[in-house]
Amino acid sequence: MKVQKIEEEINQTKNHLSFLENSLKEIQENCEHQFKGDQNFERCLKCNKVEILYY
Repeated sequence: MKVQKIEEEINQTKNHLSFLENSLKEIQENCEHQFKGDQNFERCLKCNKVEILYY
């Protein structure tokens, strides 16, 4: 594989990852959370957002 092709594929993958991260963030911000967990953390059953309860 040529260097240019590899760099192009890396950039496409970064762009796709950024899109997915933004989509996840938007979903989690708009979710009506239903948290379940223990004394250390809880996770939303709908969107998998984690809330840390104890450090």
